[in-house]
Amino acid sequence: MTISSLTGSRPHAALLALSLCFAFASTSQAAPAACMDARELKEMKQITPNSIALLASDQTTWQVNFQNECPGLMAAGKPKILAKDGQVCGTGNEFVRAGGRDCAIATVQQISRRDFADIARQADRSPLTTLPTVNVSEAKRTLRGSPSYCFDTRHVRSYGDNAKGFIVQTNPRRSGGNREYVVEVANNCRALMHSPAIQFKSGYGTSLICGNPGDVIIVQEQPQASERAAVLRDTLVTAGERCDVLSVYPAG
Repeated sequence: MTISSLTGSRPHAALLALSLCFAFASTSQAAPAACMDARELKEMKQITPNSIALLASDQTTWQVNFQNECPGLMAAGKPKILAKDGQVCGTGNEFVRAGGRDCAIATVQQISRRDFADIARQADRSPLTTLPTVNVSEAKRTLRGSPSYCFDTRHVRSYGDNAKGFIVQTNPRRSGGNREYVVEVANNCRALMHSPAIQFKSGYGTSLICGNPGDVIIVQEQPQASERAAVLRDTLVTAGERCDVLSVYPAG
């Protein structure tokens, strides 16, 4: 049976109407652009009353925005996310529950590891408490840190430059599953490209490098392997030069 036999003398109009019908049905059933799997979350951080940042079990990082302000979620008790099948898409009927409050979720968007690291670092410097099972600490100082924005110098395997920037390779079993970290330094750190030996120094006197104030990379003195190496060292590398660490976050 053809379209024309159903519509008499207006086959083109019927075909157009049928096409529009299919297009509308396809649009109305389209899946949201991005959904976060909220089951077995690894970290949850809050620095504003309007949103929280989340690290999912698959290492993706997200920002969830609320319909109304919901301050102090971390301090109110262990938060839970309520969503159908554990998928948060910002499509309605999704909530963060903590301390007897249900905060309605308005939108969800994926963010970079760098952005999550910045949020996590700010959150851990504030009185707001994060999920305690994922934080690492050193007893001799009050610094709190997380593998989301810190690496432990005791577990560094190698370091160097690549397309991503200055990269530190670590033991993933000691670093929250992260094999590599990007370390952003101040613009005056050309010496890192030419120095075969460096030292990491924490501003808090611990073994953690997190991009906190005082975290630096120090260029080390090296034996002169050749006259050419000595010239390179004298012109490009100054022993004892310090490079301020601005930010640390997992590569990838």
